[in-house]
Amino acid sequence: MNKKAYILILFSLIVAPTVSAMAFDHLLFDQILKAYVDDEGLVDYRAIAKDRRFQDYMERIKTADTDAMTPNGRLAFWINAYNAVTIDKVIKWKPKKSVRETAIRGLWTSTKFFTSREHMVAGKQLSQDDIEHEILRKQLKDPRIHFAIVCASSSCPKLARFAFSEDDVQRRLEDKARKFINSDRGTLIDYAENTLYLSKIFDWFAGDFEDKSGSVLAFIKPYLEPDALAFLERKPKVEYLRYNWALNAKKPLIYGKPEPGP
Repeated sequence: MNKKAYILILFSLIVAPTVSAMAFDHLLFDQILKAYVDDEGLVDYRAIAKDRRFQDYMERIKTADTDAMTPNGRLAFWINAYNAVTIDKVIKWKPKKSVRETAIRGLWTSTKFFTSREHMVAGKQLSQDDIEHEILRKQLKDPRIHFAIVCASSSCPKLARFAFSEDDVQRRLEDKARKFINSDRGTLIDYAENTLYLSKIFDWFAGDFEDKSGSVLAFIKPYLEPDALAFLERKPKVEYLRYNWALNAKKPLIYGKPEPGP
């Protein structure tokens, strides 16, 4: 083997791992979230519908190669993809009050918003349920995703004003878990009735938290503020908060044509 060939082989061995684990760029989605989501997690869907950056991001995730990503890169990608698909569906479906509304006024029981496969993501036609249950829960197995993916409803965790990235996903998930668990969406204490009320998320996905920590309470315990932690010593009853499926929109969903990008 001549010296030139040896150098080329050595270079390929050094560069290949870097190329094969290239980070996906979520900058466009990050810009959208910062611009159109407020501190309460309410979303200006009308404004997003007019911003070309969101449409460009939706195009980019269609052909993303998740096999070329690091584990943290995949985790960040699929969380962002779930939230982006949900936003896009709200824009397209234009629900008046809830993503679960039906033809019967006030009856919010439909699940089609989450099960219909309308989006191409990473080369596959997927629904939000596919992303959540088949990829995030079954493959990536991090229960903290339940505090990061947002189903466009008032009892969901607040939609973050940033996109998750490979570099920050672990830190961001810890922060989201702590904030949700200590918010009135995550836990409420009734001292008089010695009852701890938890989000229905902890009921619906109890198995995820049990697999991680042995029980739901064992999972939330490290995140709780001191007063709530002290309350657990009283061995309270555990009940679950009613889930509010009202749309997390700032304004009624009336749209114009998309405006040209910058």
